[in-house]
Amino acid sequence: MSNIQEEIEDKIIDLIALGAFGRLIVFKSDNPNRDLVVERKGDYKTKTIFLNIYGREFLGEQGLPDEINDLAAAKNLEPAGNFYLIFVKFDMVKREIAENFLVVPSMDMQNTLDEKDFSRYTMSKKDFIAFLIDYLNKK
Repeated sequence: MSNIQEEIEDKIIDLIALGAFGRLIVFKSDNPNRDLVVERKGDYKTKTIFLNIYGREFLGEQGLPDEINDLAAAKNLEPAGNFYLIFVKFDMVKREIAENFLVVPSMDMQNTLDEKDFSRYTMSKKDFIAFLIDYLNKK
């Protein structure tokens, strides 16, 4: 794993840990096809979200580059209802992820690769935390 990728994953972990005020736990996955695992604190794995993080300096806030196929193919993409692909822009100077990024359900990925318009999947950091909490709180 590259140092940049690891740094981006660590930024996402920090974002979730701090933004959820201790209601969620997040850790790196043992599964080589998943990057991060998010669970509700004290929930004993009754509900889980898996995340794959795709961070690049060239990823824009309004859509995805042509390289999206390569990025998605870099790992074994097996769609599942609780598996999301996170596409973030990383500022190399500030060493921060952008305020807005894409949260694409893996179930949608195969059907929407040709669209090249993923704007409906754009979320702010705050909306991302709210999404995770809402998802994990659903019965």
